[in-house]
Amino acid sequence: MRAFKRLFSALVLTVAAVSAFAAQTPAESTVESGKVTWTAKLKDADTRVGETTQILVTGKLPAGWHTYGPQIDKGDFIKTSIKSDLDGNVAEPAGDPLFPAAHIVFDEGFQIPVAVYSGEFTIAVPVRIIAAPEGSTQIQVQARAQACDDSGCDSPKNAILGIDFTAAAGEPRPDRIQPDLAAPDQPAGYAAPPDAESTANASVLEAALAGKAPGAESQTTGTPVTPSGTQEPAADDATSKGIAEAKAQGLLPFFLFSFAAGLLALLTPCVWPMIPITVSYFTKKAEEGPGAVVKYAVAYCLGIMVTFVGLGLIVTSIAGATGVQRIAASPVANGFLALLFIALALNLFGVFEIQVPAKFVNQIQGKTKVAGLAAPILLGFVFSLTTFTCTVPFVGTILVSSTTGDMLYPVVGMLGFSLAFALPFFLLAMVPNALKKLPKSGTWLNSVKAYMGFLELAAAMKFVSNMDVIVNERLWLPFAGFGAIWITIFVVAALYLFGLVKMPHDDGSKVGTGRRLFGVFNVLVAVWLMAGFSNAQVLGPLIGFYPPTPSGWSEDLEGVKTRAAAEGKPIFINFTGKTCTNCRVMEYQKFPTEAYRKELAKFALAELYTDRETPADNANAEYREKLTKSSTNPTYAIIKPDGTLVGVYQGLAKSDKDFLDWMRANYTKALQ
Repeated sequence: MRAFKRLFSALVLTVAAVSAFAAQTPAESTVESGKVTWTAKLKDADTRVGETTQILVTGKLPAGWHTYGPQIDKGDFIKTSIKSDLDGNVAEPAGDPLFPAAHIVFDEGFQIPVAVYSGEFTIAVPVRIIAAPEGSTQIQVQARAQACDDSGCDSPKNAILGIDFTAAAGEPRPDRIQPDLAAPDQPAGYAAPPDAESTANASVLEAALAGKAPGAESQTTGTPVTPSGTQEPAADDATSKGIAEAKAQGLLPFFLFSFAAGLLALLTPCVWPMIPITVSYFTKKAEEGPGAVVKYAVAYCLGIMVTFVGLGLIVTSIAGATGVQRIAASPVANGFLALLFIALALNLFGVFEIQVPAKFVNQIQGKTKVAGLAAPILLGFVFSLTTFTCTVPFVGTILVSSTTGDMLYPVVGMLGFSLAFALPFFLLAMVPNALKKLPKSGTWLNSVKAYMGFLELAAAMKFVSNMDVIVNERLWLPFAGFGAIWITIFVVAALYLFGLVKMPHDDGSKVGTGRRLFGVFNVLVAVWLMAGFSNAQVLGPLIGFYPPTPSGWSEDLEGVKTRAAAEGKPIFINFTGKTCTNCRVMEYQKFPTEAYRKELAKFALAELYTDRETPADNANAEYREKLTKSSTNPTYAIIKPDGTLVGVYQGLAKSDKDFLDWMRANYTKALQ
């Protein structure tokens, strides 16, 4: 025990020493932080301990760039902030930072008024000196900002600034004790906004906080004007635009828009693996009677809705707007789901029965009548996790609002989206209750459960493949290998339906005509899957489950820009992911067709992966967010060879005509 105490004490002292050293690391007074150059100085160099003064922090931006002021605390972007309460600082805050007047403009992308700074501007930070180490020391502040230009935004950056300081001798002077709250003088490069567009004008600011920007009547149908006088093109992203337009109309239209988005999401391939799980679970629950099925079905749907709303908001608040997508691309999460689906398959085969220990069940049931609802709620949780890959275009876009404190619309949006997502599965949960009424249901329902076990094995292979493409450059399970396993699964399923393969719960009943016919159907499915080896397009949306194969597109964007400039072509960028199901549908099912090939041939093509947590993928993800203001895959961007953004399309193509029209229109725009 003494040895442990000594070790623990040594660890504590080491951590404290390291922390103290880190807090005292010198910093420069001028720091380039992304597009912003920050400079800090002390207003009064002769300040004594106990007296107050100001730290003057000046930001300088290149022409055409701006940052967002904190006066309008709305919108999905980072507001400029200055922090002086840093560990080890010899000064403490003596008041809130004093910002100069900012320019109020209407942001078309976010559909709200925003306060922006351009050129140069100085922020005053009132502080009080609280310590005087012997000799010279530093007062440090942290500046945080996000810089944007006409085509996109840089990622938010933090900068630590240090001011060399030696406290003047003597007791605090009475006229220096009160906080210095005087507005700071502004540098020559400060672009003072006109009064009618200034945050210093109380009535203009009040109107902006209520959602009305100066000149809003003329801006609502056009593009916003930045302080530099250039026009800022809005992203051509239908998902973001639809969300913004629905939010502008009020809560009910926004809820209905979210509900419609949930119905559309049901058409994506990620939903399919949960169909056999849902039917098999409620097939067993149907034995408890119609009332029990309704109760469990409601709990199942609540599990889906609570997961989408609760988990989505929690993950986003902790991990940012891309948190949900990172979960969908996590090898740990995919490994868990693969094991879960395999276990469920074995359970459906009758190898074992998943049961909670009887002692635990008796204890819980003795305390609450809702203990039995835990399983369907957990099933809803699993359903939500398995579908995040396909739902993230809407979910990621709507959840980004919660990162800036705007919680009402994200909650309403997620409720509408998840309600639409859950309703069909409520109806699906009621199917076994109808099947229960059919004669002699027990024998053939065992066959149904076993067959669904094969479907669960097929679904499990999708998550195994996800792990493979995340961690391996050279796939253990490439396209052909994945297809071969699926073919084997359906062939064995056919043999089971023919009665040639037995399951532990089979009772020796004669194989009927209907079961044999369904066996033939599974043989045809296997033949269909074999045809996919030579022509992936015949597989339709099912291709979304397959692993990616090299497309031949370049992953070197700079090289593509050079070639595009030489050939006089615009650039088509495919922001994709290794685990992105909708990406596979576009890459296997859409792009190889003649109509798409004809349009793609007009462009220099770049393919940028964003989800493998490698430095290259992280850089691609950062570039995607800066360029398109989107944090999800797939996202498609058309740019000029100089990098200027022309248009953005987010998510799976709503229709071939919609996507092809977007390509043609932006190709023409890029040549202008």
